[in-house]
Amino acid sequence: MTRRLVTEAGFYNGEFLKPGQHYEGNDDEAEHAEVTDRLTKDELLAIAADRGVEANADMTKAEIVAAINAKA
Repeated sequence: MTRRLVTEAGFYNGEFLKPGQHYEGNDDEAEHAEVTDRLTKDELLAIAADRGVEANADMTKAEIVAAINAKA
C-alpha cells in the first residue's frame, strides 16, 4: 500500500476525502498519473513534493505541471 494525495473530493477506500488529504492506495494503481492545470498551484506543489519533483511557488502552474509529467 502506498500513501496517496487526494486531488479531487470523492470516496477513497470507502471514506469521503477532500483535496489535500491522504489515503492508502493499492500499489496496482498508476503511481504517476498525469496531472493537469485544473488543480490549484498548492495542490500541484504538494504532488510535486510527494513525487520528488523540484518545484517552487515562483514557477507557473504550467511549469509545475510540465515538471511533474516529465518525471512520470
